[in-house]
Amino acid sequence: MEAPEPWQRPEAWPLPIVTERLVLRAPTHEDAPAIYSAVEANRQNLSKWMPWARSENFSVGQAHYTIERFIRDLNAHPPANMPIFICDRTTGAYQGGTGLHDFHADTQQAETGYWITQDRRGQGVCTEAVVALTRVALRPQSQGGLGLRRIEIRCSADNVASARVAHKAGYQLEGRLRAHRWIDGLGWSDTLIYATTADTWTTP
Repeated sequence: MEAPEPWQRPEAWPLPIVTERLVLRAPTHEDAPAIYSAVEANRQNLSKWMPWARSENFSVGQAHYTIERFIRDLNAHPPANMPIFICDRTTGAYQGGTGLHDFHADTQQAETGYWITQDRRGQGVCTEAVVALTRVALRPQSQGGLGLRRIEIRCSADNVASARVAHKAGYQLEGRLRAHRWIDGLGWSDTLIYATTADTWTTP
């Protein structure tokens, strides 16, 4: 059996992605004030799980810098990251972020992550975003998708909410890395590895 051709990004990312309640779209500089406000309001919880929240977006100016980096990432060949903003479909309000990163072209895979603002937690918003992104990511490029074969989610075993999203989005727990990461206030924490593939994932 011959090895598959390495994955290549499409010329245009399949964005925006519209769901029942959300729009997943590329970042723009107009989002800078909303990013700063959302991160600042949620920084205490975010900092526990996401190291970037301890060093980024401490002002609108820094949010512009983040967005510029995101735009460069989206335009890169090959891509390093595919950052996506989660927005309310009705109001357009910024509600968090997701996307794809850690692309491996030879194995046609990437990793996804996510966060949502405090006021939208517990409403299935994050799961809705991850399901929509997964559907597009695993769809063949000939059908308007990204044509990836496999997607992973990695999270702390102590981050119960994040693990719940992975499970509800149809990802399977594949492994546990013991004492793999340090969590301030908790100590060493295991990392859970969830994954799904184009030939095994079914819409929840």
